[in-house]
Amino acid sequence: MDFFMQDVLWGVPAWRVALATLFVFLGMALRRLITYVFRRYLSGYAESTEAEWDDEVTSLLPGPLSVIAKIGLWYFAARALQIPNDPVPIRDVVLQGIEIAFWVGVVWLVFRIVDLMMSAAGRFAATTESKLDDQAIPILQRSVKIVIGTLAAIMVIQNLGYSVTGIIASLGVGGLALALAAQDTVANLFGSVIIFTDRPFQIGDWVEFKGIEGTVQEVGFRTSVIRRFDKSTVMVPNAVFSTEPVVNHSRRNRRRIKMTIGVTYGSSREQMGQLLDGLRQLLKEHEPIDQSFHFAHFVGFGASSLDVQIYCFTTTTAWTEWLKAREDLMLKIMALVESLGLEFAYPSQTVYLRQEEWPVGEA
Repeated sequence: MDFFMQDVLWGVPAWRVALATLFVFLGMALRRLITYVFRRYLSGYAESTEAEWDDEVTSLLPGPLSVIAKIGLWYFAARALQIPNDPVPIRDVVLQGIEIAFWVGVVWLVFRIVDLMMSAAGRFAATTESKLDDQAIPILQRSVKIVIGTLAAIMVIQNLGYSVTGIIASLGVGGLALALAAQDTVANLFGSVIIFTDRPFQIGDWVEFKGIEGTVQEVGFRTSVIRRFDKSTVMVPNAVFSTEPVVNHSRRNRRRIKMTIGVTYGSSREQMGQLLDGLRQLLKEHEPIDQSFHFAHFVGFGASSLDVQIYCFTTTTAWTEWLKAREDLMLKIMALVESLGLEFAYPSQTVYLRQEEWPVGEA
């Protein structure tokens, strides 16, 4: 009994060293126990259900929970050990270090809970028609983690005895200077907010603006990624979408065909009438053409042709199907022109030479 009352380490009695050692080993054992329970029992139960959230709980929570439990017992070990502070404040340093580690574990646990919530939100977003909410969830997830991490850091600093007011005041002055230097970044952030609220496009849409044309690949905090049709990518600042008009080709319900054909000036009035009647009938009978609106009209006397304009819409908006519909229409137009004995005109000039006779003797 006298042995346990003897000082064995920095003036600390043996019984305190033994108690602290017991807490350390209990912390290590408790961490293994928590991990074992989740993997051995709870994971098996989660796999037997159709729900996905319980599988995510059993895979994400054991790590931070076991760390928090271990560090909590180590904190009691440090308290029980009663390391002296003279001449060096070792005890305060050890306790502060354990406290910081404990709060890191808590923040880790909160982050994992945020991941679980965002995963559930992602499954819900997958059931909606819009793809922007799928893209917004990772952004919201990062934002929530940044806020939680910042608040936790301020709280830990305050608990350690440091003045948070002075830090916040200095950050206010520095933040003003940073805001002046980061106006473009702030504008891009507001641009991303506009994208998610007004939804001018969604992931996969074909858009066109400021000479850039392609499909939307990703929408981020500061920039959006557009993949052009040559397969290259363009990083576009989000501020552009709040100031520039954006053409969203994917939102049209029909696709236009507009062309002008020219026949030679040798065509008669009767032939032109037959051509126009044939074109109008062709548009009515061509299945891919939307019947709500279309026309074919003689629109002018060109420099080398009699011009006929054809204007219609296809019922499909898919590019390949639209190309096929336009191709079939043009082939039928060629067949119609040939059947009427007409010829397509091409740019040409006719030069007339007039020969004049000059009186003899005149210079």
